[in-house]
Amino acid sequence: MKKSEVVDRVVELLSDKSGEMRNLIRSWVDIVLADIASRGLLDSLKFEETAGMFTAHRGSYGMAVNTDQYFGFFIPSLGYPQGVLQKLNDNDFMRRRLEDGIDTEGPPQFYNIFGNSSGADGNSIRVHPIPDKTYSTISWRYKDVTALNESDDIREIKLKHIPTLIYGAYSMGAKFDSILDAADSTMKYEKGVGRIMMDNNTDICRPQQVIYRDLG
Repeated sequence: MKKSEVVDRVVELLSDKSGEMRNLIRSWVDIVLADIASRGLLDSLKFEETAGMFTAHRGSYGMAVNTDQYFGFFIPSLGYPQGVLQKLNDNDFMRRRLEDGIDTEGPPQFYNIFGNSSGADGNSIRVHPIPDKTYSTISWRYKDVTALNESDDIREIKLKHIPTLIYGAYSMGAKFDSILDAADSTMKYEKGVGRIMMDNNTDICRPQQVIYRDLG
């Protein structure tokens, strides 16, 4: 479903259909979808960027706008496996820099996400070694749900999952046209999230199992 369709369906199930309520619902839908996305269940938010590059003698870069997180960096010119950068946490990344030398230059082998903002300081993505020349890169990242356009498709969300979004909003504190029990809403939301996961991992082309019957 497109993002606008998701919001419209939620609005249809609530009594207040005013413009103000729709704006409020859109904000809550963003919050719930962001929670579902953080569990790795919205593959449609994945995006491959092929026009990036690591610039010579520069070890840190700002994250692209409308990005939630990166989960892969590749340098095609280095081939495999050298062209697949390994992600390190803060401590391991700093340890590697200290072991090799802070200012060591060469083909990048590791990257680290230091903060998740796309601020102008350019310190969100760090690579090691510092590039000794300019390298064209391919990056894999998740889009930020809140930055999606109304026409963007979130294919994992089907019509039957709309109640899950509503339960999710109530469990996180929303109060639309009624006050539901938060604990009950949370239970139903978690159950619904599990259904989203199962629905999107089911191969509908797989032969169906049949009951075994001994005809002998």
